[in-house]
Order: sequence, then C-alpha cells, then structure tokens
Amino acid sequence: MPHPAVSIVIPNYNGAAFIGRTLAAVAVATRSYPGSTEVVVVDDGSADDSVATITGQHPDVVLVRHAVNRGFAEAVHSGVERATHEILIILNSDVEPAPDFIAPLVEPLADDGVFSTSPLVLDEAGNPLFNSWPRYRLGRGKLVSCRWTLDDVRARQASGRPLNGLYASGGSIAARRDRFRELGGFLPIYRPYYSEDMDLGTRAWMRGWATRCVPESRIVHPGGGTIKRLFRARRVRTTRIRNQLIYLALYTPPAELLTRHLPWILGRALTRLLRLDTTMLVGLAQAVSRAREIAATRARIRASQPFKSLTDVLKDVAAC
Repeated sequence: MPHPAVSIVIPNYNGAAFIGRTLAAVAVATRSYPGSTEVVVVDDGSADDSVATITGQHPDVVLVRHAVNRGFAEAVHSGVERATHEILIILNSDVEPAPDFIAPLVEPLADDGVFSTSPLVLDEAGNPLFNSWPRYRLGRGKLVSCRWTLDDVRARQASGRPLNGLYASGGSIAARRDRFRELGGFLPIYRPYYSEDMDLGTRAWMRGWATRCVPESRIVHPGGGTIKRLFRARRVRTTRIRNQLIYLALYTPPAELLTRHLPWILGRALTRLLRLDTTMLVGLAQAVSRAREIAATRARIRASQPFKSLTDVLKDVAAC
C-alpha cells in the first residue's frame, strides 16, 4: 500500500533555543519515511533568532512568517493553508520525534472512521504523558481525567480494542487535511491557547470521526512547554480555567450546566478564594463575560454539523 504524502506543520514563537534541534529530528524522520514529505514552519512574530536559525540550519524548510504574533491556532492555520499534502502532522517547536514516528502515526488515517491520531508522548525520563491518550468522564462541573499506564495500553491492544481518545494534542497530532479544514480547524473563542485541540476532537467525534492513540509512534516533549516558558504562571492557569469552562458551556445543555455543574464550579471558586487563590474566580468571570460569544459559537456549530452533548460524545469515545 503506498504511503500517503505528509505535510509537517510546526508553529514557532521565540523558539530559537530549540527549533533547530526539533527540525534536525524531523529531518531524520522525513528521510526515514518512504512517502513524500514537506516541512512547513510558521514563525509567529518571533523577536529572537528563530528565523535566522531556521533559514541558516534548515534552508529546505518552507517558512511562513507572521509580522506580529497571532497565537497558536492562527499559526497552525497559516501552516495548514500553505501545506500541499493530504496528511497533516502538527508538532510543537520543542518536541523530539523518533526517527520512525511518521509511518505508524499516519497509517490509521486510511480508515474513513478515523480523523486524527496521537503518538505516545514521553517526558525526558521516558514516562508517558496523559495527553498521549486523553480519556475522561464528566464529573461535577469539570472533565475528570481517567488515568492510565502503559500496561493499560498493552492490555487494550492485546484485547483488540481501539485506543480511542477524546482528542489528539495540538502539539503532536496527525490528521487528514481535508477534514481539518472541513471542521474549520481551531475555534477562535479559545485564543490565545488551551482547549482548541480538545474542542476539535469533540466536533470530529460528533461526525463519527475517531481519534486514536498510536503507541508505536513516539515523541519526546521536554518539561516546561512553550506556553509555560513564555507566559506568566497566573495568566496560564487563568486561561486554562476560562477555556475549560467555555468548552463545558459549548457542549453541555444550558439547563444541565446551570443545575448540575455551576454550583460545583462556584463552590470550587470560593474554596480557592479562601486560600487566597483567585485564578478560578477570574477564569469563571472571563468565561461568563463571553456568554454571548459562547451562544453564537454553539449556534454556528449546530448549523454546520451534527451536534451531540458532551455526555453523548464521551459515550461514543467509551474511554473510561
């Protein structure tokens, strides 16, 4: 069976310290892959030596430049529009993929029922990270992670059950380009970062398009991450909380959100406030301030594709 052509899209912002290393690892992987490949880097308004590093060390890379920083999602979208191949792999600029990571990651995408795949993402010590295979249940006002080990992965594979996940992390996802574009990519309501990938996977599941973890494909993602390195911790925590609440509001019926989840959300916000931690209260206030935008976004999603509640999507994933 022929190997599909692959476009690797890498958004970069002030990543001069590690983008060269990432591109070197990607170059090894593309040489090892039997199919056609291209590498597209989108520099999102970097103020460091990123561009000089990319052009000087990797002149064969297709470079797209933003004059000003537009954020993760817009950088990805620019790369997707510039990409020419049928399969996308989107990578963070600070990851180190294994030399043979491409072929197993893209193979499941030949199945019409699969939208995206996720590699096994490891930390520097070789421990698997949760976002390799994100599984959840809906709890009291939040998604509750279903923890797993490599033994769980092996047992499920041995039983022949698919490694379904709710989404593939935006920092290491393979997807079919036509479907990514059909879904509209990442939604702007989550700017500047967090929850865009979860939302994308959710909308794909509503159409019956699965996300699968592929442990045969491996990527190392060193600790810290680009977002935590570039932005203050309080802002990062507040943004994460805000976007988690926006996500919950988009895909939970309003009556259920108000009666089942909001009391628990308020309770957690007040509990944290008693500990002099205002991040959840601020995140909640920011989410509430976007109520009209949330309603308009939900209406657009409903008009453009099949729609299911988050509870029903999680049943389809059947992850826990």
